Amino acid sequence: MSSNHSLFSSREVIRDFIIVLVLGVAALLALVRFEFFEAVVRFSATHESWEVDEVFTALVIIGWCGFIFGFRRIVDMRKEIAARKQAQEEAYHLATHDNLTHLPNRRALQEHFSRAVGASNEPFFLSIFDLDGFKAINDIYGHGIGDTLLQDIGLRIGSALPQGDFLCRLGGDEFAILLHSAKSETAAKATLEGLARLVSSPCVLGSTVLTTAATYGVSRYPNDGTDMSTLLRRADVALYQGKRNGKNAIRFFDVTQDHVLEEQSRISQTLREALELSYIRPEYQPIVALGSMTIAGFEALARLDHPVHGSIPPDKFIPAAEDSGQMTELTDYLLLLACQDAQSWPEHLFLSFNLSAVDLRDPNLPARLENILIQTGLSPSRLEIEVTETAIIKDIKQAKLSLDTLRALGIKVSVDDFGTGYSSMAQISRFTFDKLKIDREFINSMIINEKDDKIVRCILGLGHGLNMPSIAEGIEHSYQATWLKSAGCEFGQGFLFSRAVPAADVLLLLEQHAKRLSLGYYEST
Repeated sequence: MSSNHSLFSSREVIRDFIIVLVLGVAALLALVRFEFFEAVVRFSATHESWEVDEVFTALVIIGWCGFIFGFRRIVDMRKEIAARKQAQEEAYHLATHDNLTHLPNRRALQEHFSRAVGASNEPFFLSIFDLDGFKAINDIYGHGIGDTLLQDIGLRIGSALPQGDFLCRLGGDEFAILLHSAKSETAAKATLEGLARLVSSPCVLGSTVLTTAATYGVSRYPNDGTDMSTLLRRADVALYQGKRNGKNAIRFFDVTQDHVLEEQSRISQTLREALELSYIRPEYQPIVALGSMTIAGFEALARLDHPVHGSIPPDKFIPAAEDSGQMTELTDYLLLLACQDAQSWPEHLFLSFNLSAVDLRDPNLPARLENILIQTGLSPSRLEIEVTETAIIKDIKQAKLSLDTLRALGIKVSVDDFGTGYSSMAQISRFTFDKLKIDREFINSMIINEKDDKIVRCILGLGHGLNMPSIAEGIEHSYQATWLKSAGCEFGQGFLFSRAVPAADVLLLLEQHAKRLSLGYYEST
């Protein structure tokens, strides 16, 4: 129990004791005034058989006992009330503060904002910032070091903030600051620049010295919004722009910014929520061996269904994940789920999984994938990684190093959308791939377009010459499958066989496909 509560309890007990004492003195004075005792003695003498004096004595004893009991009960009740109030205060503190850094949290930010707006209508600035490359720090040094770094950052900024300003942790490596002391954009920028220097100064954690930086997005009340939700969203838009422009920057929200940017920021926030609440998941589209028309494996395709924003397509949330620094987390999350699902499939089926340019630039990529395979128990020989030429060319040296390491682990590597990227022949000669994947654009028109027909045949010939099986995407009709099979294409994928299905429906799909195959469903008419 805190000293404040003990003091409060003692004062309350003393107050109640004084009240009882005053009442007792008042009663005593009344009894003396009316000679109550003498009256009782006279009554007792004239009614000796009633044993009035003994009854009176017993009542006096009972009264004193009751007084003592009541006093003790009052003390106990005060202790209980104080303990209850302390528990309520501790529960409120836990609800409004972050457990790791002990800084106020998002709820406390909302309450502080409401009080500030209610007390004064003066303008102020809201800044959101997160640490650049914090995911890599966690991956390299471990979450313990990452947590200590967050605590250190919180202490640094909290001790340097001007009086009256407010700091909180929103979650992960994301913090928010309300700058009441800054009355102009110039003053706000100067304050944030000072804080940025604090954040970027080296942090010594035992034998580890870490140097990090942060990107800041800023919105202004009331110009950019009059409620916390709008201010946070627009500060996040500015933060997103700062990330796109090279990180380690301070960006103020500009209403003239492209609305697409605000939409991407909203998607980025939705993606962050989806990862935390498991709204995102892999679905699986079959890859068919065209020679036998049997299913040889499945490609994992990301799906995001939000309870409020609905279904968000991958071509929107994947770029948002890359630009907002969430791609590594998204890849690991989806691959872990996909490998867990693949463990329940027949052992001859492989899992195909797409990697982004961000993944290929990560030197920890092989270790990340190996760790996921160890966690799930999936054999490396059952995992096939798909990469595009466009992703490879972003950092050819690192991409080659990572892909060679993956192949050494036993993981197969396919080049996706072959023929639509940069310097296709140059990449083929520099890298070692296990399969070629022909883009759906060529498949859609190869029957009616002589040029695309020849391109597909050339790609197939290249694959045969380099001993790389080919996979044709976007097969929607049986005549396309028949043509590709006759041209020597080994694998096919598309709506002819099935759309992507949830993990729970994969085994049912295998049964349905086998039944269709027995009925000659995929034969060309």
